This record gives sequence, structure tokens and C-alpha cells, in this order.
Amino acid sequence: MKGGFFWGNRRVKLLQIFNIKIRWKSIISFFILCLILTGFSLISNLPTEINLIQGENHKFANNLLFNLSLENNKINIDALDSNFTGSIKGKLKLFGLLPMKNVIVNVISDVQVVPSGESIGVKIESKGILVVGLSTITDINGKKVSPAADGGFSVGDKILKINDENIENERDIIEIINDKENKGQKLKVSIERKGKPLELAIRPVQSNEDKLYKMGLWVRDNIAGVGTMTFYEPSSGEFGALGHGITDMDSGVLIDIDKGKILKSKVISIQRAKKAAPGEIVGLFTDSNGIYGVIDKNSAFGIYGVLEKNRINKKAALMPIALSTHVKEGPAKILTTIEDNRVEEFDIEIQKIFRQNNADSKSMIIMVTDKRLIEKTGGIVQGMSGSPIIQDGKLVGAVTHVLINDPFRGYGIFAEWMLNETNIDTSYGYKTVVGQ
Repeated sequence: MKGGFFWGNRRVKLLQIFNIKIRWKSIISFFILCLILTGFSLISNLPTEINLIQGENHKFANNLLFNLSLENNKINIDALDSNFTGSIKGKLKLFGLLPMKNVIVNVISDVQVVPSGESIGVKIESKGILVVGLSTITDINGKKVSPAADGGFSVGDKILKINDENIENERDIIEIINDKENKGQKLKVSIERKGKPLELAIRPVQSNEDKLYKMGLWVRDNIAGVGTMTFYEPSSGEFGALGHGITDMDSGVLIDIDKGKILKSKVISIQRAKKAAPGEIVGLFTDSNGIYGVIDKNSAFGIYGVLEKNRINKKAALMPIALSTHVKEGPAKILTTIEDNRVEEFDIEIQKIFRQNNADSKSMIIMVTDKRLIEKTGGIVQGMSGSPIIQDGKLVGAVTHVLINDPFRGYGIFAEWMLNETNIDTSYGYKTVVGQ
């Protein structure tokens, strides 16, 4: 009995030890699985391209989980602070063994620009005529009709041609549809809708009000306003401004530029910002002082173009553009114009940074802390969009939007995203390096 009990007890102990070992193996396996899943999740969120600036001491964060191996074995990832510029293919590996993601490491030249902060007037003529609304017309019989709605028009359409005649402004439309041969006739209208060409047919009707033939459309052919230049590169004259695209106020459609220019602007007054009531910089600009620059691109991340050669200050101090990974939360400065045409520096705080793999005009949240700027403007106001954000002696971004319910705070875009929208000369390295 004792022996049986002894062996039985021993057997229980052996089973307990065996079960403990099984549990430990299960725990370790579960832990490894969690590490793998976590690693996979983190790696999947990492960008497929990693940008580094030439000449900086940069240590890629190889660690227990991640390891970056380069296809070019002659180049050490930890030694990319040399004179090397260019693109290298690499692989991100989990635990240094399991390949998880292909990446490209771009070592780019240290791009230097002039941070601006100047107030500029912006004048844009759109490609075609933008439809911003549909309306009804009372015809000569007293009947309310809407030829445009019946013809399939939508807000945001761009009218390019009517009966194969180019349309450049609202007057062109009025003249064509009231031409002797076209009066009361069905007309062919060539439009662009969401980037795609389309043809519609419309029969204008004679208005009872003024006897003119009309289509029942509200249209807009040009836009003018005040903003802030972010930076320019003095050798090429390339500039970036606003930090966000110019859209039609009614339709929200990004304006497709046909012709555009910027002019020097003088700030004549400021409407202070209040909660739920955005303020505004009122600027004065005219063509009589000459064109400051030509706009050739209106993207979601600002307007871009080339300054007139005789208007470039080539003696202005240059400043490096920081990569998005260099931007940090904490004190910073903005350059902006709130009186006459004088650029001044004001204190802000970068409160939150959104680490982005793709360009976005809301890369960070900033807050105005400068008492004088708050007293003068009430915070961030319309017209300050594009004001350069400076941190640690580098251009890190630009002001883009204000928070309507808190005018002290707003959004900024990374300067890196704006740089990528320009046509900076390839001798400065960026587009050559990243292969664009």
C-alpha cells in the first residue's frame, strides 16, 4: 500500500512537472507569436521608403525585433553619414532572420532654401469654367425650367468647350449660346468631371427677365486672395506657398490652374479671430507693381511655381529643410506678416505630430503662444496659411489650417511634403535620389 501510494504520489509529481513544462512551452510559444504579430504589425506600418539627409549622423534603429539589411553589401547602414547620396534597396527583417518588407533607403542632399513668411497676393485663372451651382430659369412662357439639370450637369464640372469652341470665361458662354446660329438650338458641351472627359447636350432657354438665352448654371472662372509664401530656392527661383491647395469655396473642388501668378502684398488690416469665427488678413496687391512669380501647380499641399529672376533676394540667409522624422513636439517659431510688408518671428508650440507615410496637409497640431501675435490677430487667421515653421534652425513645416473652435491652435504640414511638390533643380539631389 505504501509503495503503491509512493509511486502514485511520484507519478502525480511527474505529471505536475510535465504539465508545468507544457505550460511554460505554451507561454513561450504564445509570447513568440505575440512578438511576431507585433513585429509584423509595426513593420507593415513603416514606410516603404526611408529618407535620410547626407552628412547627418544617423543610426538606424536596428534592435531585437527589427534589422535592416542592404542589398549593397559594400555599404554599411550605420555609416550613411558619409558623402554617399543615392538610393539603396534593403529588407526589413524580423529578429534579423525573417524577411518582412522591401524598403528603399534614400540618402538625399542637404537641401537649403530661404524661409519666407511674406504676404502674397494670389490670382488664378482656372482651366475651363467651373460649375459651382445649378439654377432654375423662368422662360418667356413663364415656366420654370433648368436646362443644366436636365442636361446632366453637376457641381464641380469644368466646362472646356461649347460646340468645339474653347471656353475661357463666363462671357464666352453668354456669347456662344446667344449667337444667331445657336439660339434655341441643342448644343454640345465638352466638360471634365473628376478628371475624366465627358460630353453633354443642352438646349438653353430664353429668359423672361432679360430675353437672353441661359443654361441655368452658376460658374466661376478665376480666384484671387491673400496667403503666405513658405520658402524659395534662390538659384532656381522655385517657391512653395500656402501649404494647402486652392479650392472653390462653393464646390470644394481643387482648382485646375490654367494661368496663375503671385504678387507682393501689403497687409492693411486684420480681422481678429474669435471662437467659431475665423479671422482674416486683409491685403492690398495690384499688377502695377509687377508680377512676383508664376504659379504652375496647385496641389492639395500648396501652390508652387517660379519667382521672377529680378525679384529674388539671392543674399537672403539659407536654411536646411528638415525631414518629417526630425520634427519634434515642443517650442518652435513661425515667420509671418501682420503689418505692412514686414516679416516677423513669433513663438508657437508644436503640440502633436502625426507620423505619416504619405503626404497630408495636417501633419502636426500647433498652438500660438506669442502674446503679441495673439493680441494682434487672436491666433491663427486666414491669410497666414503657408507661414513657415522653424525649429532648431531648420524649416520643419508650414501653417495650413486653423481650428475653428480654438483659433489659438491649428494644423501644419511637414516641409518635406512641400519640398517633394517642387521642381527643385536635380543638383540639389531630392528628386534624383528618390527616383522621381
